[in-house]
Amino acid sequence: MRKAKILIIILATLVICFNSCTCRHEPKIPLASIDIEIKVKRFDQDLFGIKSDSIEVEVNKLKLKYSPFFEFFCEGIIGIGSPNEPDYSDYLLSFINDNMVSQTYQAVESVFADTKKIDQILTNAFKRYHYYFPDKQIPAVYGFVSGFNNSVILADSILGIGFDRYLGRNCEYYPRLGIHRYISYNMHPEKIPSDLLRAWAIGEFIFNDSIDNLLNNMIYEGKLMYFTKRMIPEQPDSLIFGFTSDQIKWCKRNESQMWAHLIEHKLLFNTESFIINQFIGDAPFTQGFTRESPGRAAVWLGYRIVTKFMERNKDYQMSDLMNERDYQKILSLAKYNP
Repeated sequence: MRKAKILIIILATLVICFNSCTCRHEPKIPLASIDIEIKVKRFDQDLFGIKSDSIEVEVNKLKLKYSPFFEFFCEGIIGIGSPNEPDYSDYLLSFINDNMVSQTYQAVESVFADTKKIDQILTNAFKRYHYYFPDKQIPAVYGFVSGFNNSVILADSILGIGFDRYLGRNCEYYPRLGIHRYISYNMHPEKIPSDLLRAWAIGEFIFNDSIDNLLNNMIYEGKLMYFTKRMIPEQPDSLIFGFTSDQIKWCKRNESQMWAHLIEHKLLFNTESFIINQFIGDAPFTQGFTRESPGRAAVWLGYRIVTKFMERNKDYQMSDLMNERDYQKILSLAKYNP
C-alpha cells in the first residue's frame, strides 16, 4: 500500500473550539527563538521567464539556481529527460510554449502573485517540527507548474507545490480535465500547507506494512493527521481533513456507528487492498457508510484513536508517537470505545 520517499502524490468558531478540545494540553513552543524560515522558491516564475533566444544560457542558470530540483522536475515531473541530453532544450521550450501550459501559468500568476501567507504558515509549522524533531532535516520548498499532473511532490530534502492544482474550487480548467468535484473541492490555496505537511510526514515516518490491514492503515493515516494538526494547530479539522463542515459534523455524530460497523462486518483486519481503499481512499463518500459521509471517513476514526492514545499516555511525546509502528499497541493503549 505504501511507497517510500517519492510521491507523485472561513474558520467556524464551533469547529475551532472542537479542535482545541481534541488534543491534550500542548507545550508553548518558543517560535520566535527558532531560527527557521521557509520561503517558497518560485521555480515556476524563473522557468516561464526564460528567454528562448538564449535557451542554453538560461538552462544553465536554472541548473545553478535550482539543482537538484530542476533535474527532478525535468525527469520526474514533466518527463522530458535530463538537461544533459542533446534535444533537451527543444523539449523544454515545447513545454513552456504549449498553449494550455502557458495559459495555466498566467492563471497561477493571478492566484499566486506572492506566497507570503503560505510562507508564514510553513515557517511556523517547520519551527514546530524542529522543536519536536530537532535532528530531522528541514526541506526546501519549490513552486512549479506541471500541466495539472502533480499537486505535491516529495523527494529527499525537497517539497514541491504544483500551483496549477491549487487554483481554486471553481477553476474553469478542472471540469474540462474531468476532475471530479469531490477532488477539486480541495484544490485551493488554503489546502497547500496541510497537504505539504502530510506529504513530508509520509516520507519521514514510513508505514509499517508487515501487516497491511484496514486497522493499521487507519491508525497510520490517523497519525499523519494528528501530526499535521500539531504542526498547524490554528487550522480547523475541516481544512486539514479536506471535509466540509457538515461532513465533520457527520463524523462526530456517527463515530460510534462507524466503529460498530467495522467491527460487526469484521473489516478491521481485512487485508484486501480494494476494501482498504474503500475506507481510506478519496471518494465522494465512504462506501459502507451513508452518502452523507465524507470519503476517507475511516481516516477520521484513525485520528480519533491516535488522539485518545495521546490523551491517555502522557509519557508519549510527538517523536514517540510518530516513530511507533506497532499500530495494535496504539489501539490497545488508546482504550478506544466511542
